[in-house]
Amino acid sequence: MRIAIAGAGGIGCLVGARLAVAGQADVLLLARGEHAARLADSGLVLDFNGERESHRLPVIDTADEAALGQLADCDWLLFACKSQHTRRLAERLKPHVGAQCRLWSLQNGVDNEPILAEVFGRPVLGGLMRKFFAHITAPGEVEVRGALEAVLGDYPTGCGADATDMIERLRAAGVTVLASDDIRRELWRKLVLNNGCNPLAAVTFLDTQHMSNDPDLAWVMRNLMREAGAAAAADEVEFTPHELEAVFQWIKGITPIKPSMQADAERGKPLELDGITGAVLRRAALLGIEVPVTATLHHVLLGKYGSAD
Repeated sequence: MRIAIAGAGGIGCLVGARLAVAGQADVLLLARGEHAARLADSGLVLDFNGERESHRLPVIDTADEAALGQLADCDWLLFACKSQHTRRLAERLKPHVGAQCRLWSLQNGVDNEPILAEVFGRPVLGGLMRKFFAHITAPGEVEVRGALEAVLGDYPTGCGADATDMIERLRAAGVTVLASDDIRRELWRKLVLNNGCNPLAAVTFLDTQHMSNDPDLAWVMRNLMREAGAAAAADEVEFTPHELEAVFQWIKGITPIKPSMQADAERGKPLELDGITGAVLRRAALLGIEVPVTATLHHVLLGKYGSAD
């Protein structure tokens, strides 16, 4: 099996390395700029919970039109890029992808799978990673902290043969994988978590443990989660107050995590606002409801860091 990974960031590099080392797939990384050049010249350096690994995986720069022809015989195209780049990257890659290629997303937010299905006109395998963070710390270098866990299923519902095959391959590669027959709901559950943690961390520069254990910041987190949970109704997903509180208690109880928006802010990278807080704001507008805490942090961060587009 041949898998191309569009977005060789923390998750893309980690998943690609694990699948390749376990012999579960021939992996092709799609990256850009200095990161792509370093991966191609020196390979990937992966710091996994303090243990350093070196990996050599084929890499092509997405700016190299001729090299994109290598996508023609890929069995899978995994999107692991930031959500604000999904549509643009999908439209760029579409002419080079064969009719047999299956699509898979491991991204933040609830808009990526619908975008991919629209652009490519084919079914999409939805998924998410949790219980760890993975960030690029320098070109060609990725840091991972936590335990690897993924949830996969056909979007928006179901869990067919393709999903089952990928689940087994990831398990063989050392990833704990849960099968879901309602991946849209799981994506929204993660968005509830991300909306509660990411924008607040980008403002405070505190990890999840500090935020959730501070009474004032915990109040903000809970309200961010409640607002995301309310917005989910626009996609016919509903959460009870008990479920939303369970999400908060889960993040409070695990090892401290540095949310991705905080890591991007520290490195001066564009924030994933459109895919997280923006997704909540758009659904709230459709429902005609107010989400004042989310809106406030969204506009504060937009004013400070600007748009990712």
